[in-house]
Amino acid sequence: MQCGLCCNGALFADVRRENGDKSPLFSAGPRVAQPCPAFLADSGACAIYDDRPSRCRKFECKQLRAVQNGAKTAEAALRTVREAQRLTGVVENGLSRLGFADAHLPLSRRFEACQRAAKGGRMSRNDLDALADLQLTVHRLNLFLAKEFYAPDG
Repeated sequence: MQCGLCCNGALFADVRRENGDKSPLFSAGPRVAQPCPAFLADSGACAIYDDRPSRCRKFECKQLRAVQNGAKTAEAALRTVREAQRLTGVVENGLSRLGFADAHLPLSRRFEACQRAAKGGRMSRNDLDALADLQLTVHRLNLFLAKEFYAPDG
């Protein structure tokens, strides 16, 4: 309950409905864009935990698995979570400074829009320099998430 990286748009861009999924989140369609509308950012909790999508029920990140199998303490896992949250915050701040602050979109989509703006010539030289720094941070974040959160089988 202190993480939320699988709900806030850092790990995933969306959650897709599986056959038979009855979560109320799919009332508008077969996928829910992240950040999830049921995610309570202040607590890291899910507002519809008992009715969350099947994919959410099934997903277990590397940190959770490591704690469950005794390979890592909860405290050590939380330190890893905090570092991912810190890097996510740096990316969010960089995107906001460049004008891509729509918190209703996942980080990946905001970053893609930012890159499209640069390729389309819609950024100043200072913004392009800031984007270069942001690209490095996004790369560090993606490497960190891949290493520490994505489990080999999903």
